[in-house]
Amino acid sequence: MLKPRVAIAKVGDIQDKACVADAVRRAVGLACDLSSIVRGRKTVLKPNVFCPLPVPVTTDPRVISALIALCREAGAAKVILAEGRSISTAVYRRSVRSTRECFEATGMDAAAAEADEVVYLEEDEFVTLGVPGGLVLERVRVARTIAEAEALINVPVLKNHSLTLVTLGIKNLHGVISDADKLFGHDYRRIASKLVDVLRINRPALTVIDGVRGLEGDHGDMGRPVDFGAIFAGTDTVACDAVASAAIGLDPLEVDTTRIAHEQGLGVGDPAGIEIVGEPLESVRQTLVRPDIEISEERFPGLKVIAGDYCRACEYYIRRGIDRLVEQGVFDPARPVTLVFGKEPFGDRPGSETPAGAASGRVIIIGDCALASESVKPLRDRLLLEGRLRTVYACPPMEFRMRALELAGD
Repeated sequence: MLKPRVAIAKVGDIQDKACVADAVRRAVGLACDLSSIVRGRKTVLKPNVFCPLPVPVTTDPRVISALIALCREAGAAKVILAEGRSISTAVYRRSVRSTRECFEATGMDAAAAEADEVVYLEEDEFVTLGVPGGLVLERVRVARTIAEAEALINVPVLKNHSLTLVTLGIKNLHGVISDADKLFGHDYRRIASKLVDVLRINRPALTVIDGVRGLEGDHGDMGRPVDFGAIFAGTDTVACDAVASAAIGLDPLEVDTTRIAHEQGLGVGDPAGIEIVGEPLESVRQTLVRPDIEISEERFPGLKVIAGDYCRACEYYIRRGIDRLVEQGVFDPARPVTLVFGKEPFGDRPGSETPAGAASGRVIIIGDCALASESVKPLRDRLLLEGRLRTVYACPPMEFRMRALELAGD
């Protein structure tokens, strides 16, 4: 059985558009015969523009421009650029909330002008599809442009992600489903399997990972840009994710999306079963700083933590909210902010018997687990009667990440 091929091309000068285009051309040319994929077909490019933040939070427009030109040269019947912003962007960002606005803010609109058509997926018609073999999704609403793409080209960015460890080819496909389906199963126990289910919908014919600049630590404005200078390309999305993960210092099979997709037979996640062409992996390898989502009173003086049983999704969104509070200098050991979260955070002790100070000052109850806990109800009722109740519903509590400063204010 032939091994899937993943090509690596170095970018000679990451500031130079021609160098970026040359690297894209070399990677794609080594990875596949593009004409056999796109000739005479309606071809859809799916970048990562989930928010209004610039490269490398979002896909480099120069990579998209290069791919549009290559698809035209290879005889694509039509080249469509399609993307959908995240739920967090739609709900919690104050000024830029649509994909159309995100394109303008990131410069992707200039690249989009080179395509035959641009589809902002939240404005698209959605069709309901079954997901045969789905682990979390049995049926899902998918943007028609994606569902009917005759050749889908997936163009993610090389990034860490605190919830899923990386956000590469598999995770980039989350943007193609409806907002309601994006929210469903968006917790640590199900998110990786759900993302693998989305991969089943319309398997990308080609994945091109933009590693011109990468992002370490996290995927959004909490991440730190890294000049990486590489393009990864292949027809097996799982294999592309595996090679890119190895390039940033991870064991590919510790990435849940890669491991599950590999186990489900949706691609090859074991580097031993992948043919790497072009540049050797070692020539581009840079170990990126892993995500940090620790929550502790010792780490953050001025923070009081009352936590029960909680999962990584809750930890992720709460820690990113804490990061925002740190940036704004909110924490004061003399006036602590108390966060209550997780299942039964007070255990057998009801909330009315909380430790001294837990029900005074700034108290925020976060997440459905805590709000449904019997031990929290007395505290919740007391804060409500005193007009001091501050809550964040949902699982995971993504609102806290975006509104932490407002919630912790006096």
